Amino acid sequence: MNDPKSPSTSIQVMSRMFALLDTLAQGQEAVSLKHISAQTGLHPSTAHRILNDLAAGRYVERAGPGSYRLGLRLLDLGNLVRARLDLREEAGKPMQELHRTLGWPVSLYLRQGHEAVCLSKTVQERSGVQVHPTPHSQHTSLVHGVVGRAMLVKDSTAQVNHLCQHNNQRPESVALDIQQARTAGVLSGPDEQAPGQQCTVSPIFNDAGLVLGAVALSGPSSSDEVAHAVRDTAARISLMMGWSEARNLSS
Repeated sequence: MNDPKSPSTSIQVMSRMFALLDTLAQGQEAVSLKHISAQTGLHPSTAHRILNDLAAGRYVERAGPGSYRLGLRLLDLGNLVRARLDLREEAGKPMQELHRTLGWPVSLYLRQGHEAVCLSKTVQERSGVQVHPTPHSQHTSLVHGVVGRAMLVKDSTAQVNHLCQHNNQRPESVALDIQQARTAGVLSGPDEQAPGQQCTVSPIFNDAGLVLGAVALSGPSSSDEVAHAVRDTAARISLMMGWSEARNLSS
């Protein structure tokens, strides 16, 4: 007898899930269980069981008795991917220019839920400053360090306190950093990723005025010149992402 939890069985279940999702993606309207079963070759009871599991995760919706369609969770995930790809593409040139101007590496972060995820970094090579993607494992809580805290400028006090409570952080310290980021549009502090370095970070906004991510510069020190350059770079990227309230770069 096969172990129902064996790797081969798990792969088979996932393969069936993909087949079901692909079948639902072929049409604009809801698809009947009978049609799904015929298209995938799965027994109706098997297809029904897997579809119910997918519905529990919002990957599939029940459109009526015995009919299904793709769920909104897929839209959520798709929007995250679109935001990540668009942000990385638009931010590349401004990041390179900031690195050339100040001579220090620049990182791009995406806000994903309650975490700051590093998407890319600039590197000085023989051919010039290049932007390289970073491993997806480089992420941290929004309340840990200046990078994440700069991305909390639109969050309420209650939301920030909730994050602090679940991450063992002092709300008072976090609130001070957030207020500074709100007032100055930029925040500086110890670099969590490079001990001994200073990190200067400014949030990036999307077309709805919500925080999409942040641009951060890591160097031996911070100054008004550095803060101004980082803030202007973040504002340029925000404009590219559709933010209509980005500050005038000439100011």
